Amino acid sequence: MPLLETQNLSYVYSENTPFRMVAIDDVNISIEKGELVGIIGHTGSGKSTLVQHLNGLLEPTSGKVLLNGEDISSSKAAKRAARFRVGLCFQYPEYQLFESTVRKDIAFGPHNMGLSAPEIEQRVNRAAAFVGLRPEHMEKSPFDLSGGEKRRVAIAGVMAMEPEILILDEPTAGLDPRGRDTILQMLLDYRKTTGNTVVIVSHSMDDVAQFADRVIVMNGGKVEFCGSVHEVFCRVEMLERVGLDVPQVTGILMELHKRGLPVRTDIYTVEACAEELARVALQRGNGV
Repeated sequence: MPLLETQNLSYVYSENTPFRMVAIDDVNISIEKGELVGIIGHTGSGKSTLVQHLNGLLEPTSGKVLLNGEDISSSKAAKRAARFRVGLCFQYPEYQLFESTVRKDIAFGPHNMGLSAPEIEQRVNRAAAFVGLRPEHMEKSPFDLSGGEKRRVAIAGVMAMEPEILILDEPTAGLDPRGRDTILQMLLDYRKTTGNTVVIVSHSMDDVAQFADRVIVMNGGKVEFCGSVHEVFCRVEMLERVGLDVPQVTGILMELHKRGLPVRTDIYTVEACAEELARVALQRGNGV
């Protein structure tokens, strides 16, 4: 049984008005325990609407969201439990910081769970360690931090609830390359340490190609395709049709291949690309 799945999930904005819009339409996905799943698609493809259903933030127009086989909309208790078991971090979550100190902001979620003060303190400290916040950060105002640090505080606030599934909507949006790499490595370390499921919504094909186990492609409110990184990014025509592209390194290798260099084109990360170019250079140096 999947840890999380949707069955014929649909959602319509502004039903029974002239502004009616189908945001997601008959979506069926499944997510297993421990997976790192990437969700990609052009703007308006339904990515954010989909993930807002996965913890009950939005109520389906039709269809179901099942968490460990239980419909999360079956009761108020089930929906409340789902919101703690499936943690959702919005795009630009730093704009939602509001407490006077970093410690209080991270503690907000655990406090709402009704946990004891010692348990809240332990969770806050664990989450802060996951995102690389130092003790001297904890009593500062979150508004005195850098943009990347604010982002980490906001993510720590979701991690502190210790959800079984952590969902992040565009977690690296607006960050410089160093901040982007920090956030992505932090998420990899979190998943490795906890064994929890991580779902990342992203416009960056490079990020998804480098870190995901499986990729869900959204288009027009539907699932266009779902498969491994290789299965998705080898379908260049499909990606172009839905307004997406292959990772940058893949595009470079494809162009080199067109120009006669005998390189593989089924490579999606910078590290693998460097190895492939070194291999070809060595072959040429040996007269192969």
